[in-house]
Amino acid sequence: MDIRTLVDVAIDEDPRAPCLWVPSEAWEEFCTAVRRSPNLIGAVIYRDKTIRDGGPGTDIVTGSEQGRRA
Repeated sequence: MDIRTLVDVAIDEDPRAPCLWVPSEAWEEFCTAVRRSPNLIGAVIYRDKTIRDGGPGTDIVTGSEQGRRA
């Protein structure tokens, strides 16, 4: 699956989450796929969600999963 599809799946699985983080390795690919550039604070608005670069080696994480412990 490409990064846009993975982001779509994450949004569909957690529709109430206001934001989502994408791994740094896929950030540019995601921005290209949705034909958007990050705004002044480094976020892209996609499907009414704030999408950000989550850092290297991270998973796609939604805002409602932020701070959860395994």
